[in-house]
Amino acid sequence: MSYDRIGNTRIRERCVRDGKLVGRKRSIFDKVNEIKSDIKDSIPEINDDKLIPLLSKIRTYYCNKKKGIPLGRRGQKGYRSLTQVETLVYDYMIKNNLNPSTTYRWFIATRLPQDIREKLAKGQIGQRKAMEISANRRRTKDSVNGLIMMEEIRNIIQKLDWSG
Repeated sequence: MSYDRIGNTRIRERCVRDGKLVGRKRSIFDKVNEIKSDIKDSIPEINDDKLIPLLSKIRTYYCNKKKGIPLGRRGQKGYRSLTQVETLVYDYMIKNNLNPSTTYRWFIATRLPQDIREKLAKGQIGQRKAMEISANRRRTKDSVNGLIMMEEIRNIIQKLDWSG
């Protein structure tokens, strides 16, 4: 499943009103901004660009609770536990009934370019369309980079003297 194509951009949030458990729908963008601000309040040294990799590690730890986080793919074997910052964020998520896997998906889905975010705020496009445009841009960018790389490889091969 592609995280860019989350069909439902609204989440159901449970809250207690007048002693009853009530579910209300809320925008993913609002929820992600609330989580970011709560994490920033408790741990101000975390940058926004470091938050998604941090959530990825927490998600991996949550899925492999007994083992921990894998050390790597290149010959390193074993697992490590969470760092102090990761532990603080993990405890915040557990305390607020946030599933680390779902929260990671929300953060991935809401990383939009600034111009698309402005159009979304003005109401010119919907949330689904914004996610679709963002995914298409990323895909096109990767495709262009691949074509440039292939052209450079062809030029290098042509420059090589194969006759010896």
